[in-house]
Amino acid sequence: MARQADARRSQVLEFWQAVEMFSPQRVEKVDQERRVFAVRPGRPLPWEPGHELARHTLRPNQAWRHVVYLGIYPLDEVFDAISTVLKPDPESYDERPGGESAFAAFVVGENGCAVPGAEVLSSCAWATGQVLTEGPGADWVSRFRDASAAFSAVWREVVTSAAEGPRDDGEDRTPRVLDGDALLACLAVAVAAAGAGAALSCVEIRISSQKVARRSADNVTGHEFLNSFIVRDLALVAEQAAKGNLGTALRDYLRPEAEIPAGGRIDVRDRLDRVLAETAPDTVPAGRWPTDPEHALALSQQLAVNSALGLADAGIMGVNGPPGTGKTTMLRDLVAALVVQRAKQLALLSEPRKAFTGRQLRWKTGQYNRVVSTWRPDLVGFEVVVASSNNGAVQNVTDEIPAAAAIAECWREQAAKVDYFPAVAGALLASEPDGETPGAGAAPTPPEAWALVAARLGNKTNRGRFVNAFWYHTSDEPDDQAWSGLLSLLKGYEQSTPERPWSLAVSDFRAADARVEAIRRERSDAYRAVEERAVLQREVGRLAKGVPVAAARVETARGQRDLAVRVERERCAEAEQIAHDRKLEAERIAWRRRHDAEQIADERSTEAERIISGRLANAGRSLQAWESELSRRWQAHAAHQQSRPGWWAFLRTLGAANRQWLRQDTWLGTQVTAARHEMGVAQAGLNAVQQEVDVSRQAAADAERELAAETRLLAEGVPTPEVIHEPLVVARRDLARVDQEVTAAAQDLVAAESDWRSAESRLRTADKRLARFSAALGKYFPDDSWWTDPERREPAALWTDPEWNIARSELFLAALVLHKVFVQHAAIELRRNLQAAMDIVGGDAPRDIPENAALAAWQSLFFVVPVVSTTFASYDRLFGHLGREALGWLLIDEAGQATPQNAAGALWRTRRAVVVGDPLQLESVTMLPFRAEQAIRGELGVDEQWLTSRTSVQHLADRLTTRGTYLPGDDERIWVGVPLIVHRRCDQPMFDIVNTIAYDGIMINRTGDAARERFNARYPTLPESKWIDVVGSTAQGHWIPDEGRKLDGILRVLAGLDFDMSEVMVIGPFRDIARQIGARARRYPGLTAGTIHTAQGKQADLVILVLGGNPARPGARRWAASRPNLLNVAVSRAKRRLYVIGDRTAWSAQRYFKTLSADLNPVTRAADR
Repeated sequence: MARQADARRSQVLEFWQAVEMFSPQRVEKVDQERRVFAVRPGRPLPWEPGHELARHTLRPNQAWRHVVYLGIYPLDEVFDAISTVLKPDPESYDERPGGESAFAAFVVGENGCAVPGAEVLSSCAWATGQVLTEGPGADWVSRFRDASAAFSAVWREVVTSAAEGPRDDGEDRTPRVLDGDALLACLAVAVAAAGAGAALSCVEIRISSQKVARRSADNVTGHEFLNSFIVRDLALVAEQAAKGNLGTALRDYLRPEAEIPAGGRIDVRDRLDRVLAETAPDTVPAGRWPTDPEHALALSQQLAVNSALGLADAGIMGVNGPPGTGKTTMLRDLVAALVVQRAKQLALLSEPRKAFTGRQLRWKTGQYNRVVSTWRPDLVGFEVVVASSNNGAVQNVTDEIPAAAAIAECWREQAAKVDYFPAVAGALLASEPDGETPGAGAAPTPPEAWALVAARLGNKTNRGRFVNAFWYHTSDEPDDQAWSGLLSLLKGYEQSTPERPWSLAVSDFRAADARVEAIRRERSDAYRAVEERAVLQREVGRLAKGVPVAAARVETARGQRDLAVRVERERCAEAEQIAHDRKLEAERIAWRRRHDAEQIADERSTEAERIISGRLANAGRSLQAWESELSRRWQAHAAHQQSRPGWWAFLRTLGAANRQWLRQDTWLGTQVTAARHEMGVAQAGLNAVQQEVDVSRQAAADAERELAAETRLLAEGVPTPEVIHEPLVVARRDLARVDQEVTAAAQDLVAAESDWRSAESRLRTADKRLARFSAALGKYFPDDSWWTDPERREPAALWTDPEWNIARSELFLAALVLHKVFVQHAAIELRRNLQAAMDIVGGDAPRDIPENAALAAWQSLFFVVPVVSTTFASYDRLFGHLGREALGWLLIDEAGQATPQNAAGALWRTRRAVVVGDPLQLESVTMLPFRAEQAIRGELGVDEQWLTSRTSVQHLADRLTTRGTYLPGDDERIWVGVPLIVHRRCDQPMFDIVNTIAYDGIMINRTGDAARERFNARYPTLPESKWIDVVGSTAQGHWIPDEGRKLDGILRVLAGLDFDMSEVMVIGPFRDIARQIGARARRYPGLTAGTIHTAQGKQADLVILVLGGNPARPGARRWAASRPNLLNVAVSRAKRRLYVIGDRTAWSAQRYFKTLSADLNPVTRAADR
């Protein structure tokens, strides 16, 4: 079964591979400044004399590399061509990809000869030809490999010439210098091989000339500059999946929806008890980023960090990160936690060199031998890769983390003392001079950095910059920067004794760790008190409910007793009547005999009774009187017992009725006791008289004995009532049982009331203890309002008060110190390992080096630089030497924008993945029309859930995440991973708009007033956010010229206010609008302009949203309003002001735009005048 499941996962990867064939790289537009040239008849080529490229100079270590693009075509033509075969829904509107690509490409060296092996046929053009001629096919990937091989064979014939004379290597052709005719011949070969020449424009040839390092000028493969970057990695992972070699993260990622148990999900908005437990002090990481101690992570951020660190040995989790909710802030704390975790393992070493196993691995790069020492298993697994489809997103994360602005001012001095290679970090943050490769020309002054904790890798330019700055830079280079790269530093460490002994560094780290843990214990005491109080509160509630239940049992038992008493009396009366009748019968028979005996007895006793009849009668009357009184008092007491107040009377009078009843009951009991005493006294008097009578009656005893004998004979002849009537026996047995039940129920009630009062007393004691903790921790303690008020609950994580935050940040800095001291002590091993890592990063290492050697080299780089970033497009070239689950952590940013196939290779090489994004922001634009992708899916037999146009990396991760919440969707609610809730970007009304249309109102606004007040003070005449209502009379595509005139008016006003145009963004939903507003960007330097898609990940003080929309094509408006994503991104870019330009009536009729219209005051044409 497992192998079959993995085979299905492999099919999904193969489907994605086929779709990815339609994802070519864009070819740059002709731009002489960027050295991109169009080939013109009769004009020299860049490698020929007379070309303007000759004006550019090269350094001695540089060479020219020319990439020739054959058959330039617009990418939207692919969309149109496929749509002619697979007709789209006429009412639908698909956003089409922009840009251009080419039928084929190859590389020409500076000598004008083609570089063998660097040619590539466009998979997109070829696949388009296949759709048009044969339709989608399951064997596309293998057939494209055959087509590429055939193209290469014919292409080589064109770019080479027959050799003169025999050659030792058996090769009978040699490269020749290419001219214009040769390029045209190559174009013809490409068009024929692709088979799409009739559908796509393909006559232009374009050449991009690049300065590269001379040593690597010919080290290039064709797929790097034309076809999808990830298609080769997808093929590798699909092959491994078919073998079952998947790894946990990727296997889970490819788990079918039906196999994911929704019942295990915990909605963090409903289950605050789980949120409390999962942000408890014991779950908070020891390390913390050095931000302001007063600014704790938001509760949702801390939950996300804790959940990530709580992942098992491998896995994947999603984090929902709406705009402005602090994704980078959350990721920084996760990084700090991991650095501290590794430092704790380092601190266990008696000496740094014991970090290595003693095993050495080797390979050869050119003429150099590389030696790599392998790490102990407990010191690896902390590697962090930040990846995204969006180059800007990964750059933002890894540029922000090492920048000085990433830490609070209060930590700057201490961070400076840590001195964790800040000069190297600053150099890596510096921008390269335009048009130069790394290392060329004078670099600008680097931005201030605080520590080398992250680096931007990814594409070849970034990798080259990193290698040069991080490794090879020396302080005597021409840029006169007084800092050295790690190579020079490590050599220096090797030749000197480290200033700080290892044992001292370990001792300092342990002391910092001890401070953190001591405070943790105090916070844990408070948390346990909260837990205990919660248990007590539940117990009090349970016991409070038990008291009326017990009282009800008493009432029920008493009612049953009353019934049993009535039944017993009835049965007793019946039995007595029967006995009486039988007795009368017997008495009639024996009456005569008794009469005679009684006459004799009476005569003998008359004398004695006459003597004492007076005294005996008096005593008898006294006894009878007290018996009567006792009976009356007992009946009064019994009646009072029946009138005991019920539970509701107890509650209504707050116990007063019960206390009054008890006082009366006690008094009546006393009266009964007194009557019994007096009756005893009377009985004693009667007994005394009777003793005297006994003597007198002795004489009559003999006569009485005879009478008694007669009476006994009579009695023996009359049975007792119990013998006569069996129902009386049953009734008396029932009465005895019910009496026991009444007694037991009454005892239970007393016990329940006692337990309840005892629990309430303990709860009051617990509340007093919690009050002390609450006073000490303030907002970091879960008081009663924490449970009910999101505005109180969400802004700050529990327990993380300034005292603990300071200690945790100090521990993170101490961990960096320990890492640096380790570097100084283990300089030899690290220099060798890092040199090997530089070969890999720079692209100089052979492809076939041992995987474990490459891994050890990478682990060394991650030891020094905890975080590196890359786009998915560059992931294969960066980590291609590594295999399944080689790296510890993958942090995916902007995952909602990433198509699912992009992350496959990265997830395969990762143990734990934290996927951050927002399904309610923009999704990626795919090359394929939906019906075309459906056709390919059907051919490959893959389920619809894997369609790349209908899902994302974020969605696939969210569905696996057990902690999250539900947000509104089109047809049903959307489950998202741990939601970040506290928003700190947009003023009103922007915040309310996005919170309403996309996030079900769950976000909490903590943007604050300071930035808004500064903005208003600077621009006091600037209107509040508005909707400028424009009903255009004409349309150019989806561009409305009347809206353009309004836009121009706003821009002129802003320019007149000397507004900072770098804080202005003009965006629209359609490319027709983007083309028009692009011209405005050139007139107003700094202005950002484009489609809403291009604005993802950016923000500005002022955003102008130009809606456009051709009135004759209403499907476009419906498309823009079909989901909240587009409007959500547009509105959430604006921090201080949002101005919307468009037809208010037409757009406000669309879903989500109704909310926009309601929250923005209109500016009509009349008002404008």
